[in-house]
Amino acid sequence: MKIRDIDTLMIDSPGRKWTIVRVFTDEDIVGLGEATYSNKEPVVAAAVEHMKQELIGEDPSRIEYLWHKIYLNSSVSAIWRMAGPVWMSAMSGIDQALWDIKGKVANLPVVELLGGKFRDRVEVYTHFGGATPEASAAMARRLVGEGYTALKGGALSNSGNRFDQYLEDGRPQETAAHFAAVREAVGPDVKLLIDCHGRFTVATCIRLARALEPSDLYVFEDPVPPEDLSAYPKVRREISIPVMGSERLNTKSHFRQLLEIDGIDVAQPDLMYAGGITEVRKIATIADTFHVPISPHNTKGPVGIIAAAHLMASIPNVAPMEFVTGIDWRDDIITEPLKVEDSCIVLPAGPGFGIELDMDGVEKHRWRPGDPR
Repeated sequence: MKIRDIDTLMIDSPGRKWTIVRVFTDEDIVGLGEATYSNKEPVVAAAVEHMKQELIGEDPSRIEYLWHKIYLNSSVSAIWRMAGPVWMSAMSGIDQALWDIKGKVANLPVVELLGGKFRDRVEVYTHFGGATPEASAAMARRLVGEGYTALKGGALSNSGNRFDQYLEDGRPQETAAHFAAVREAVGPDVKLLIDCHGRFTVATCIRLARALEPSDLYVFEDPVPPEDLSAYPKVRREISIPVMGSERLNTKSHFRQLLEIDGIDVAQPDLMYAGGITEVRKIATIADTFHVPISPHNTKGPVGIIAAAHLMASIPNVAPMEFVTGIDWRDDIITEPLKVEDSCIVLPAGPGFGIELDMDGVEKHRWRPGDPR
């Protein structure tokens, strides 16, 4: 079997264009992956187009070899060890599609190729928010009523200081009021997470975390910018809320460094930004040696969600995975809807990732360069 072609399809979802990668083979087996890098999607699609010239004619079963060919050795497309989110997202989408092909050829779900099921379903968290603490509490109460057992909200922003990291502080008392209202609304057993989006200094995020400590949060996500990994342990030493990070890191080496300096309690790779299944499973193994679970950042479409779920179902060290709700038409683009029960994604039973595109739905929601953003 040989790779015959590779293309991308972009879906016009709110806030981002889901970037679906298709790898075609000369035996008419098509693998699906996702390479969504929010608001940079046309650039990622161009990177996929650039990479494919060195993958046409290759054996798609040689996943590890092809990953390293692109990362290290190719004469045209090599990253040359200078990993970044655009290039790694492109490679991630291709990598996922190769795993999907491998599962379809073997007539097995991808989770079985990764060592088999450690679990049958993957716990997820979703998001709450509101203009007032009361509105946040009402939304959280509704989501818990729908079966979700883990919820994340964001730190409030000083919008006038958006580009000044030294003035941005998350409005600690106001943010804490939202989380206190949510905690009271949902009770003690629901996991609550906060996302800081990597935008605070060490001092300001410590102040924010201490205001939040009475609400018994599960994790404090991306408190500081990831370009200075040494900031993470400075925060972690001073707060009682476990620290999670970082969706913005792109390789296993980045995560190893963050783990070695005791920077995080939960690792948060993004399957799209960090090299696909081939690289993120290694990140999970490295994290396991530090007794750290992983919680994939996953604000993507159904292909990326299911790809990450297959990996999460196969490993021992997991924390709830991110899951975006509220896009009512999401399942229009696949032939069978995603199954979510009791705050868990249930893996499809079919070969590969167990999902296929519904091309009528794809065309209905498709975005092309030149369309309104």
